[in-house]
Amino acid sequence: MVLNAFIVDDEQQTRNALQTLLEEFCPDVTIRGTAGDLGEALAAIPRHDIDILFLDINLGGHTGFDLLDRIGPHHFDIVFVTAYEAYALKAFEYAAVHYLLKPVSHHTLRDTVARVRKRKEAVPSADLQQLSDKLLQALSPASPRIALSDMHKTEFVYLDDIAYLESNGSYTVFYLKDNRNFVKSRNLKYFEDAFMAHPRFVRVHKSYVVNRDQVRAYRKQSQELELFGGAVIPVSIGYRLLLEHLGHALIL
Repeated sequence: MVLNAFIVDDEQQTRNALQTLLEEFCPDVTIRGTAGDLGEALAAIPRHDIDILFLDINLGGHTGFDLLDRIGPHHFDIVFVTAYEAYALKAFEYAAVHYLLKPVSHHTLRDTVARVRKRKEAVPSADLQQLSDKLLQALSPASPRIALSDMHKTEFVYLDDIAYLESNGSYTVFYLKDNRNFVKSRNLKYFEDAFMAHPRFVRVHKSYVVNRDQVRAYRKQSQELELFGGAVIPVSIGYRLLLEHLGHALIL
């Protein structure tokens, strides 16, 4: 399969070198565009249907993480290409497929592209499929619920009663409308995928999924959401995209 790629790096020489390596050693990759700074990337990336984003950490006053926060939910795979080892852990918090250190070798680049292709072609993982099967068994369309446990008992909580989910490393904290919370030993991406059939849940930040029916207000200056229960949630997807996600919950 042909993979569409986009390169973001603040150095023209680096962009050219990476593009040359891809053209020479990865003929199944098509370069759809390049950008040298945050603004240029934000303007160009949404215009292309890409599979891989090759992204530098340092973008001249901004970072690649800033770019991803501004872009919000996406379907492409991220490959960081940088001279800094220190950001590797944070990169994988953004679900990076790989973290390449400059100068990039053609062997490493070719292996990375093969990894992305394998992800694109793969059937859903057994783990995710197992979760899907359990959800189909446990959640009826009329009254979907989820099992949440603490030290004393397991409660079967209606999804409507969940206000928001917060990432805590490899764990996810569920906050209910009555201000109670439960911890599940899965990361936030796991539950984002599990709740795809329930569009009331919206990923508004790399660390938060909210129940859109619980959104009370949007703070423009600080880019935060106020929920009816009093919680304040940071937003990184942009106001227009937020309105799209809120959908039928709003009369405009």
